[in-house]
Amino acid sequence: MDIDFKTAREFQLQFSGVEVDTIKTAAQVRDFFRNDYKKLLRMAGVHDSFIKSPVISDDPKSPAFGNKGEEKLVKRLYAQETLLCVSKAINVLSYESKQILIGVYADNKVWWDMCDLVGCERAQYQAKKRKAENEFADAFETCCCWWRDLHVYK
Repeated sequence: MDIDFKTAREFQLQFSGVEVDTIKTAAQVRDFFRNDYKKLLRMAGVHDSFIKSPVISDDPKSPAFGNKGEEKLVKRLYAQETLLCVSKAINVLSYESKQILIGVYADNKVWWDMCDLVGCERAQYQAKKRKAENEFADAFETCCCWWRDLHVYK
């Protein structure tokens, strides 16, 4: 791989002086999982526990004819690829963050069950959940280049 030093410098600059609003970023990630993720699951034709064990073996059932069929197939493929990116992003997170995101967004556990799972009180859990959501935003940004950045900057 050849390094483009101008691009590398621009990449490095995003680590100095740019502040992420962790509260608003966490809210963006929650919105992504509550709305976009569920829609992606439906479009891709996969179960809501997909992020626990991603397997897409759902080939088109009939040949696509014309633009409408082709458009539907392309949407389904993009939804499946985006879900794979979600899974990849979650898999690079810390164990605790992975547990939290899967527990909340795949298993639909309530906060008191999550407190028991993680072993903390509600206030600590809220901080850990926010950290997990921000970690996800970091990982997903480079995992899924066609999706919008979930970060909110100050």
